[in-house]
Amino acid sequence: MNEYIVDLFEFARTGRVAEGDVQLAALPRMVTEVPAEVSASGRADGVFHWRAEGAEKQVLRADGKPKVAQFLTLSVQGPMWLECQRCLTPYQEPLDSETTFEVVRDEAAAEGRPLDEDELEALVGSKHFDLRELIEEELLLALPIVPKHEVCPSVHESLATGEDGLAEPVPEPEEEDKPSPFAALAALKRSPDKGGK
Repeated sequence: MNEYIVDLFEFARTGRVAEGDVQLAALPRMVTEVPAEVSASGRADGVFHWRAEGAEKQVLRADGKPKVAQFLTLSVQGPMWLECQRCLTPYQEPLDSETTFEVVRDEAAAEGRPLDEDELEALVGSKHFDLRELIEEELLLALPIVPKHEVCPSVHESLATGEDGLAEPVPEPEEEDKPSPFAALAALKRSPDKGGK
């Protein structure tokens, strides 16, 4: 029996809690984020710890009517191999994500929620819901947009600038060929009014 497949409606209704560890190798989209150098060396053996907790409670909707709603809180933590965009070497980034979703019956229910409830993401539940897919989705969202060391051990020579070799490249100043539109406006203000009285 697959430990990740749950009846999400029942899971939330009964306030169940489940947790465990999932291997990086079991998350195909995360595996593609691992630097080739790490994959080739066989070091890409990360493990992520996850915890899922269901809940059901009465909430007030925008129209003032109470309604019983179901929720799922999923937290995931673990180290992930990434390539630093500053020194171009692999490093481990600690990932830590916790999200609470409102469990809904179908896409129509997700689309039909009032706009002021968008602080909680809608999650379309099912009787055979795959928690592992959601775990992987949350880990992908937790990846940094620009992966980099806090302090690089060294910087790739093509990126190094400055004495410490750690400074980011400074953009070249723009050529001053084009006159500023504000300078042109100032010149107009200064010129005497030719059609004056």
